[in-house]
Amino acid sequence: MKVMLFDLDLSTKTKPFPNLALMKLSAWHKAKGHEVFLNFPLAGADFTYVSCVFTWNARQVANRFPLGAILGGSGLDVHAKLHPEIERVMPDYSLYGANFSMGFTSRGCIRRCPWCIVPEKEGPIQATASIYDFWDRRHGKIVLLDNNLLAAPNWRTTLHNLIANQLEVDFNQGLDIRLVDDENAWYLSRVTTEELRFAFDDIGYEVDVRRGISILAERGIRPTKLSFYALVGFNPDGKEALERLKLLKSYKVSVYPMIYRGPDGKEADLNMELKETILWRGARPNIRKFLRLAGRLRKKGDKIRRDDG
Repeated sequence: MKVMLFDLDLSTKTKPFPNLALMKLSAWHKAKGHEVFLNFPLAGADFTYVSCVFTWNARQVANRFPLGAILGGSGLDVHAKLHPEIERVMPDYSLYGANFSMGFTSRGCIRRCPWCIVPEKEGPIQATASIYDFWDRRHGKIVLLDNNLLAAPNWRTTLHNLIANQLEVDFNQGLDIRLVDDENAWYLSRVTTEELRFAFDDIGYEVDVRRGISILAERGIRPTKLSFYALVGFNPDGKEALERLKLLKSYKVSVYPMIYRGPDGKEADLNMELKETILWRGARPNIRKFLRLAGRLRKKGDKIRRDDG
């Protein structure tokens, strides 16, 4: 039998981020001896699966796939789920040529942020798996997709296993700075990672950001090891976003501005005043991205100064 898998978020212009559901479907079908094809139109396929994470890519579905195609992913159906038997399968990392393992040890979140679909899609926080369920032993790195690991009942086990196996980890969805305390900071100080990712999306938890950074510092985790996602554009008042970014700059952490996109994929229209002296610490692409969001991206050829002070 022949199986077609379509990843609607896959772009030839960017390095692909593997679709976990499609990798599990691939593994499940290959175990049955089926041939699997990714984003390769094939007439007369026995099974066709279409997955889309981002709503703005969902428009590609219209009149493109055969009748009976199985559609999934939060961009197409926020409530779609894999069959439990397939959910437990070790992903087929060869589908994307991934040299790392990825998966969830927990699902859901304790927060209800108005811009986030996780509570609707995954419900309340719950433990769902161990890293051993999706870790390919040939890989020395795991990309962890938990949406709020530090709130999960199994967070200690997950971090212990990562440390015990000396695995490099990418906390891809970020950690909750509001939940940082001395105990989990101790674990985080022993995890092998290039950076610890957090988010600062609302000025309402400024106190928690300051406290969390301080606790991490007491455990020997320097600000240069920290990065913060910063949602920009959900609130039309750019002053609030600017206040958050100024605070983060004062701690010398890396900042990743995340411009808000509506369901139609359009970026928010930002009218933010940015003083020339405010240049964000972090990788050059991040600096350029924030300047673009703020409407202050210099013309090609102009130099971008770094302020590491």
